[in-house]
Amino acid sequence: MIYKIKSNMFLYPIVLLIWVVTLVIKFRYNGLVFGFDYGLYHPDGALYATRALDWSGYTETEAARLVFSWYESNAYKFNFDSPSELYYANHHLYTEYSPRILYPLLSVPFINIYGIPGLLFVPAISLLVLMLVVAKIGKDLGKSFTAVLVIISLCSSTTVTRWMLANTTDSLLAGIFSLSVLQLSKKKLSAFWIWSIGLLIILTGLTRISVIFWLAIALVLLVHNRKLEGLFVLVFSIIITIPTLLSNSSNSFLVVESQRSLLERLILYPFYLIKIIFYEFAQLFVLDKVLFFMCVLSLLYSFRFFHQKSSKYLVFIFIAGFATGALNGTVGVNFRYQLPVLVFICWSLIDNLYFDFRKFFKFAA
Repeated sequence: MIYKIKSNMFLYPIVLLIWVVTLVIKFRYNGLVFGFDYGLYHPDGALYATRALDWSGYTETEAARLVFSWYESNAYKFNFDSPSELYYANHHLYTEYSPRILYPLLSVPFINIYGIPGLLFVPAISLLVLMLVVAKIGKDLGKSFTAVLVIISLCSSTTVTRWMLANTTDSLLAGIFSLSVLQLSKKKLSAFWIWSIGLLIILTGLTRISVIFWLAIALVLLVHNRKLEGLFVLVFSIIITIPTLLSNSSNSFLVVESQRSLLERLILYPFYLIKIIFYEFAQLFVLDKVLFFMCVLSLLYSFRFFHQKSSKYLVFIFIAGFATGALNGTVGVNFRYQLPVLVFICWSLIDNLYFDFRKFFKFAA
């Protein structure tokens, strides 16, 4: 045998190598791209940093001062005038972000050891989880080589590395949804299935509002006549979201139209949904053709092979991603709110594409 990934013996070491190379490149080259912030420390992450430091033993004042100083020296598009702007009573996003405790909580041990750069450990681990799950999908489907190519494509995406390696909750949410595929791909119901999916629903609820993604998953389960699982995901995800909906964060619905009444915003929502779908794909086409073609190819094959479970998940999760993005109404966020779809894109591509690489590359056993 000249070359063939057959035994999967080197699959996970290859994935680890790709992950390390991706981290090195990202940490070496980050900053402003076409005026967009592709840096490691984003304005939204300042509050997560403050909370993680607060929970690490610093006072709120000390935490705000440390974050302000760090951002002043290491962040692009620094937009704070004084540390006091990071106080919980003053930060305009605190009410919305207050239920999102998982990311800063998980970052506490890394903050204690490495300081503010420790906030990048959870995103980096989340990216690794995504890559390992994709590798396992390929292994289970007997398409390890295809999985490696998909992973390389994924890590070549500037959008993926932009959001998966930054101090925000986006990467953690994508990582948690990646773990859900390990259970969603199974055919039989078990107590472990219920407990694991229930735990993942709780974890996503503590990360960022994600109920629309779970409703999409519930719909696919119901379509596949898995009524018990579908109803469980449907009901439990709504229950977990209730505290967030009851908080003031619900006021963030179409925040760009905050001057309008709730009824007016509901009427405008479909128009924002269409607008966001157009802008997200247009922005990807201009800034990130790798992810653009992965999206288009996965959608085309999913519609062609819609009978496949992976195809249904991909289509409905895509819809859920854009519907979630439209809740905020902010246009042109470079696929940020759609990141949970990444693992489903990879699953769909690996499941639906077929290449006979031995013939294509004329490799002989």
